Amino acid sequence: MVALGHYNNEQGQSAFRVFAPDRQQVALRLEDEARTLPMQRDAAGYWSLSLPRLAEGSRYRFELDGTAYPDPASRAQPDGVHGASAVAYPSRVKAADWRGVTIDDAIIYELHIGTFTAEGTLAAARAKLPHLQALGITVIELLPLAAFPGERNWGYDGTYLFALHGAYGSYADLQAFIEAAHDLGIAVILDVVYNHFGPEGNYSWAYAPYTKQADTPWGAAINFDGGHSEGIRAFYLANTRYWLEEIGFDGFRMDAVSLIFDASPRHILREITDLARDIAAREGREILMIAEHLRNETEVTAADGYAYHSQWNDDLNHALFAFLTGEKGRHYDSFGSFDDIVKALRDSFVLDGTRMHTFYNRLFGTDGRGTAATEHVVHTQNHDQIGNRPQGDRMIASYGRDKALLATITMLASPYVPMLFMGEEYGETAPFLFFEEFADANLIQAVRDGRRREFAFQDGSEPRDAHDRAAFTDSKLQWSRLDSADGQTLFHFYQALIALKRAGKLGPRDKQQVGIAADAQTGLICIQTDESLTLLNFSTETCQVPVEAQWALYLSSNEPGVGGLLPPFSAHIYLRVAD
Repeated sequence: MVALGHYNNEQGQSAFRVFAPDRQQVALRLEDEARTLPMQRDAAGYWSLSLPRLAEGSRYRFELDGTAYPDPASRAQPDGVHGASAVAYPSRVKAADWRGVTIDDAIIYELHIGTFTAEGTLAAARAKLPHLQALGITVIELLPLAAFPGERNWGYDGTYLFALHGAYGSYADLQAFIEAAHDLGIAVILDVVYNHFGPEGNYSWAYAPYTKQADTPWGAAINFDGGHSEGIRAFYLANTRYWLEEIGFDGFRMDAVSLIFDASPRHILREITDLARDIAAREGREILMIAEHLRNETEVTAADGYAYHSQWNDDLNHALFAFLTGEKGRHYDSFGSFDDIVKALRDSFVLDGTRMHTFYNRLFGTDGRGTAATEHVVHTQNHDQIGNRPQGDRMIASYGRDKALLATITMLASPYVPMLFMGEEYGETAPFLFFEEFADANLIQAVRDGRRREFAFQDGSEPRDAHDRAAFTDSKLQWSRLDSADGQTLFHFYQALIALKRAGKLGPRDKQQVGIAADAQTGLICIQTDESLTLLNFSTETCQVPVEAQWALYLSSNEPGVGGLLPPFSAHIYLRVAD
């Protein structure tokens, strides 16, 4: 596989390679030495040069027909997205005995480094890893780390896909974070964005046609099948190898892969998952590949399709949220009935090709009944579901503990792979807002206007200003809440739920082992396995549910009541009594 940007060659020299097939002259400009060195072109359109090993931090740019630009495969941008690139020597994660975590054992925790702690760094996040281990987490999913404009951003506006965002810390900090997680039995996967570039600081266009005439909601799509696409495909495959093999991540969550367009005989997504499996086999460890596709297509995880281990499935989230809150608009318009919750639990996809998606005004999805439970990652919160609300409010803050916890118990009692969003385990009420720090005034205003248009369907829903630094600082977790009496109670409840899930007593990851019975008139759902009985009351009335003597109450989302009484919007979990 082709090496790109700056790397050490077999002789230990500093080598550079860049794809620029239509340029007449390409040179390496060493900024610190104020000298420019011509590069040599090969038949495939790559320009290369080797020289004695450069010191870490050495600044450089590539001159393309006389104009200098940063390296699209830069490993570091210490002076920002418009500055020179810098030589970096990232260390590989040491993992002699590490074998990873399988999708069957995944309890995923999504977090954003910048808001997970007050400091917003990898080093500070590392200090919280024992908390996640105590909670029962087995997989951490980091929002994107690729370098983006300014200090603050969700990460989906990255422009240097090989470069660690400087505000989060150093490569040594990243290595220490992953190694510490491994020591605690936790895998770390990275969210990567291969469907577009961020709108500020992207200079890939100067080198080759990295994008094409196809739109995503965030800009032009990546050119995986047009002119010179062989070099573009190689860039993204090299990036895959970089994070998984050279750095040592345990897998990817890939953003919005339905907006990766490729008419090639072998789709780039399949090339990526094949590469990940090759690395896993060679290194004797698990590498998890999870897709955000959001069109409910079984091809995403099919062995003869894109072959991801699992895909994000929003249907259970949308069914629960729409029913419990009564909210409509956008994706919630396609949901709202009690039966939607039941269908999500039984059939995996609610929108399964037989129903109209009211936002897109077309039939949507495929039949998910034949898929394995592990092919679906489910949640009640994530960065999108919270952050793409005008005020970034969490369900517990707006609709209360009972409904939020009922949704979470339903999610964990399902047979699917569960994912939590940072802070929910202790009842975090701080919002998670959309935030950015672009430098371009026109772009800042365009974001404001776009957010207003996005939420125009909600009266009185003026969204928070994403450019205001307060949108970032207000989104930071308030860890003091964990130490409160309510925070501790909820944390221990989550601990108990996750322990049951990991033991296979609650929501074993086999649809055939999970029986679901429901009564729309009473709003009661019963989820039964060989070892547990979960009663979920989705009504405003107290239900009296006779429970046979073989079951003993183990957990209740609120006070259990008397004589099998199940209060409104509450859940009881019973375990089988030993003979």
